[in-house]
Amino acid sequence: MKFGTWMKLAATLGLMASCALAAAQSSWRIATLSQPGSLSANTVDDMADKITKGSGGAIKAERLYMTNEQEMVAQLMRGRLELGALSNIATTVVIPEMALLGMPYLWQSEAERDFVTDNYALPVMARLFEAKGLVIVGLGDVGWTNVFCKKACLTPADVKGMKVRVSPSAASKVFWGSLNTNGVQLPFSELIPGLENGLVEAGELPFTIYGSTPATQSAPHYVMTRHAHLGSTTVINKALWNKLTPEQQKLVVDARTPVARVRKLVAEDEVPRMEAFKAKGGFVHELSAEQRAAWAKLVEPNQAKFVAEVSGPTSELWAALQKGKRDFAARSGK
Repeated sequence: MKFGTWMKLAATLGLMASCALAAAQSSWRIATLSQPGSLSANTVDDMADKITKGSGGAIKAERLYMTNEQEMVAQLMRGRLELGALSNIATTVVIPEMALLGMPYLWQSEAERDFVTDNYALPVMARLFEAKGLVIVGLGDVGWTNVFCKKACLTPADVKGMKVRVSPSAASKVFWGSLNTNGVQLPFSELIPGLENGLVEAGELPFTIYGSTPATQSAPHYVMTRHAHLGSTTVINKALWNKLTPEQQKLVVDARTPVARVRKLVAEDEVPRMEAFKAKGGFVHELSAEQRAAWAKLVEPNQAKFVAEVSGPTSELWAALQKGKRDFAARSGK
């Protein structure tokens, strides 16, 4: 065979091999609301990298930034997205009971929250998600939810009658409704324009989200009410999951940063970000136990009604949460 002919044959075979590899390679998108550069986005990037490398290139995974979590959930259920890192607020659209995990003043401490969520809530959550065509591959953490305002708002009296952004979550509605505010329901994508044009003057977000948005300039007073906690779940489309081999399923689960590690990272990440926020003119208002109690006093009487509205007294998830809280109290001697 002449050298020129051999070179042409080699090039052709190489092209065919490349095309075969491209055809065999699956492209996965891991959707998230987290802003690029944030801790949450970085953990998604890490997961995508581990899946790509661990699959030997058979799967190319990458983060997809989306501003509408409700649309994200819908596309995941339809199989138009492969994976998603969803806040618990987003999942209430299809699983209303998930709002229970974000109920204002549900948790007394991080230790209680972690113990109950991991050991009692998660098994029930897994069944609820699978019924909707989604498989939980890991839990995440967004952090404690706090209040932010255009002006200092350290007491319930400060926000009474104020135009506040209410998220699609039932927990957000009961919180702001209990405080007699003028609630305006807005999706996350409309929050910043709403603050900038005066449609709303306040809202609630974990600092991990708030600190990565222009809300830090529009509403620079961040008040540590710690009235609720926002968790997250990383899910995969169930039909896709069922097509994976056991080895591939293990790869996906192992690629997710363990929730204990995520919680630690969130807590550690918040400190320097808050310091940087304050250095740029922002305000972080710490509250005393008495000040926090003043907020809780107005909200807690509406908890029973909230539970009835989002789940009903026979809710398996609510029963699991209650049992977990009792068992935690017993083991803690409280």
